[in-house]
Amino acid sequence: MAYIGAQPSYGVFDRQVLTGDGSTTTFNLDHMAVPTSLLVVLDGVVQEPEYSYSTALSSGQPQITFSEAPDAAGRASIVYLGNEVLTATSATSQTHIDEFNGDGSTLTFTLTRTPAANNAANYAVFVDNVYQRYGSSYSYTVAGSTLTFTSAPPSGTNNIQVIQLNGVNTLNTVADGAISRVKLDFDPEDDATALAIALG
Repeated sequence: MAYIGAQPSYGVFDRQVLTGDGSTTTFNLDHMAVPTSLLVVLDGVVQEPEYSYSTALSSGQPQITFSEAPDAAGRASIVYLGNEVLTATSATSQTHIDEFNGDGSTLTFTLTRTPAANNAANYAVFVDNVYQRYGSSYSYTVAGSTLTFTSAPPSGTNNIQVIQLNGVNTLNTVADGAISRVKLDFDPEDDATALAIALG
């Protein structure tokens, strides 16, 4: 399905699967997207935007370039997270990734930004590259900016990855009295005269 000018903006995320050959680093994308609006998983490992991969247009063709070539028959899953529909503060509107070090005993971790809502649709959490299910009956919960695991993740360096898929969309409204006649380029007398002439 073709999109003109931007990647899709809707709740059902589009997905593309690529297969490596051990040497190719650049692949064509179905839609143009900035790196932070993609969720890229290569052979089960989440890739870091703008470090593990970048995106660009080449003669009008959207492309993704990996910093290292995917292995032969390596499988890259790419989820297009889409555009923001409303204007918002960029710190809360973009896809965000936190990484933590497990130590085998710590259950709680502090996210660097407070999510818009605490539900499974807002997160993709991986421990040692294994996807974790949201909920007190499963792997973890989130309250405010605190993420709590039901069992302590094992020791490792950046072996905990928390991806916030959705942010807070805040519509920018105009303050009362902020718009004047000059800003609207509107003159009641002149416009009334023009309207009267037009209507005869």
